[in-house]
Parts: sequence; C-alpha cells; structure tokens
Amino acid sequence: MKVLKKQHFLALLGGVFLLVGIAINISGRNGSPFTYFGIGTWFASAIYYGTAAVRPVVAFLIGLVVLHTGVLLTIKGELLYPMEFGFITFVCGIFILLNSGFSEYVKDRKNK
Repeated sequence: MKVLKKQHFLALLGGVFLLVGIAINISGRNGSPFTYFGIGTWFASAIYYGTAAVRPVVAFLIGLVVLHTGVLLTIKGELLYPMEFGFITFVCGIFILLNSGFSEYVKDRKNK
C-alpha cells in the first residue's frame, strides 16, 4: 500500500508542476522550468516503478547514471540537444535517487 501512495503522490506532484508551467506559459511568461519539472517527475516515476523498484542497489545505480547523463547533456550536449532535454534527464535522475530506498537498505544491512 505504501508504494501505491508514493506512485499517486509522484503522479500528482508531476501533474501540478506541469499544469503550473502550462498556466504560466498561457499568461505569456516563461513557465518552462515548471513544465520540465512535471515531465521529469513523470518520467522518473515511470523509469523507477517500471524497471528498478525491485532492488534498491539497482535503482541507486540507475539513478546515478541518469543523473550524470543529464549533467553531461546539459553541459556538453548543448550543440546537439536543447538544454532542456538535459535538465529533464537530470531531474529524472534526482527523483530516481531519492526514491531508490538505498539509505534504508544500508541502514538495514548495518543492523544485521
């Protein structure tokens, strides 16, 4: 039941960011960061709960790879890709790392 609550919370959080970004864009200002946070939250949730939710170590490693890929795309890939693509990838990596449960895994392992 706890996993289902996290999924709903992340879907709601991503939707809120996305709607705020769309509303700001409609008013004529730049709401792109909110839109990217919303899309990044949804992609991170899909990646995490679709592939890596089984093992915390695997989720942690995937999160690190996605996070660093986002950093590289933001810094070095600005000629090939838009900077926003790297930012979305970076946000996905952060959310995967935060939801990996690696700290609980290490704590449980120390207590054994």
